[in-house]
Amino acid sequence: MRKAFDLRPLEFNDVLGRGFSLFMANFVGALRWMLICWLLPMLAVAVLFYFALEPYDWAGRIEAEAPGVLEPSRYAVYYWLLKLAGVGFAFSIGAAGIYYMTARVYVGGNPSLSEVMRAVYSRFGHVAGTAFLHVVVVAGLTLLCWAPPFVLWDADEKGAAVLIGFVLWTAWLPLLLWYNSVYGLNTVVVMLDDAQANESYPRSAYLTKRARMRLIGVLFVVTLVVGAPGIPGLLGIPGAVLETLALEQGWPLLGVVVNLAWDAVLLPLFFMPLVVFYFDMRCRKESYDLAVMARNFGIDEGEMQRYRFNPDLGYVPKGWKGERARRQGVRRPVQRPAAVRHAQAGMAAPQPHWGPQPGMPGAFPGGNPQWPPQQPWPQQAPPQWPQQQPGPQWPQPNPNPPPLPGVRRPGPSFPPRGPGRT
Repeated sequence: MRKAFDLRPLEFNDVLGRGFSLFMANFVGALRWMLICWLLPMLAVAVLFYFALEPYDWAGRIEAEAPGVLEPSRYAVYYWLLKLAGVGFAFSIGAAGIYYMTARVYVGGNPSLSEVMRAVYSRFGHVAGTAFLHVVVVAGLTLLCWAPPFVLWDADEKGAAVLIGFVLWTAWLPLLLWYNSVYGLNTVVVMLDDAQANESYPRSAYLTKRARMRLIGVLFVVTLVVGAPGIPGLLGIPGAVLETLALEQGWPLLGVVVNLAWDAVLLPLFFMPLVVFYFDMRCRKESYDLAVMARNFGIDEGEMQRYRFNPDLGYVPKGWKGERARRQGVRRPVQRPAAVRHAQAGMAAPQPHWGPQPGMPGAFPGGNPQWPPQQPWPQQAPPQWPQQQPGPQWPQPNPNPPPLPGVRRPGPSFPPRGPGRT
């Protein structure tokens, strides 16, 4: 069992620092997952379409120039095909495994590769649907903002092309930032909250509300340093340099393979800070840290609600009326029972174990009670009482003792009134 991170609200630098710490602590496991579930499919796509399209027929010739990625050519088709495949595999199966693995390591677990595979397999339908919607929206926004100016330019409408291009290209980046700041936790909540694909959007919007600039900052820093799927970062420069050197030597396929392998090493570092941000938002909005602490001490949710504590909303102070701007219908997805989730993930279902407290001979209430404590008492002669006539028995202990000072006991629960009740 690894040492777990403490669950508490975090600062901006803590989110980034813990993401890097998780990457270093689980580097081998994350790399193994990306090699199997991202790099192997990408190598299959790269090699298959390399021989089918022959996009580098110009490589190795001094007089030939490299075609542009926006020009109609086989190289442009091959380039965008690799980008689209990399984004699709990264945001679906690659991200799902990294999210689950990082969450388990974050709370002190040590998941195996088979456990991660079973967890992703059990949620693959919703993960694939969420990733498909995510990629379609991002690609649609990009195409909508970039394609019209080029179409107008080819139609000899140069004035309109410049004007519309200025407006759309200026709005492209803010639109992408807004979408990712609101719905950037889609796949995270699908894997960690058992949310369905249609529930992931309102759930992500609820968790990121009033903290979207922090999420934009996290995504900006991580993308700048590491890079995102399809977008190179500063740490991706060595892979691009090696690909260029291999291309100049006439080995374009080797350069593509080396660059993909380098991206497989860096991609987990892009997804791990999102898991830390997810736990941060749950601690802030739902008091997840206090709920976990209470459950570790054997306090159930019904007992926490006695003290105006709702695990779904956090601590509810007296007189709290709720957020006015909170959207109706946004709720935490109904999770499957813990035994079902653990069984599908290949984990042994934890069994509650009540043991005696340190220094006390008794046991916790709720298990196999051993109270009063079983200990030898000094043997005493029974007192000789005078014979009395049979009378009333001694009173039994009060089943409804008075509450503790300052603690309000819950009201009695009555069975629902049926047609035969009056």
